[in-house]
Amino acid sequence: MTILYIMKCNKKPAYKVGVANDVHDRRYNIETSIQKEFGLDHRLKVLHTIDIGDKADAYTIEHQIQTYLTKLGCQRKWQGQAEGYKSNGGSEWFVVKGGLSKIKKYLALGFRYYKSHPAPMPKHWIRKKDGSIFKAPPRSAKGG
Repeated sequence: MTILYIMKCNKKPAYKVGVANDVHDRRYNIETSIQKEFGLDHRLKVLHTIDIGDKADAYTIEHQIQTYLTKLGCQRKWQGQAEGYKSNGGSEWFVVKGGLSKIKKYLALGFRYYKSHPAPMPKHWIRKKDGSIFKAPPRSAKGG
């Protein structure tokens, strides 16, 4: 079972939308990386979860929702941006006017349209055999 989740940091207005097999372990790992970068007073809370039986569907729906929110200009990369700090899902944070209830509406759209109108995946991303998506960085063109 793969779980689609929404998390929020107590010190930032952004919400994190992602998938994990173990949401509490994922929360702990992200919170730990945030605390190393910003301080121990930064805490994460899991606000909403949905169990999705098929891993490939879960990752496709996650990408669908993140694509909607990014196109709307809601994406915020705030974590893992300082020199010497590694991002732990740092591109999956979104500031959405209307908060959690509005994000849940985008979740519903993601579920409704991920099969009939899937968001295109970047060419350099790779769908792994287990259904998850590896967000490989784009390859730079070698110039002469």
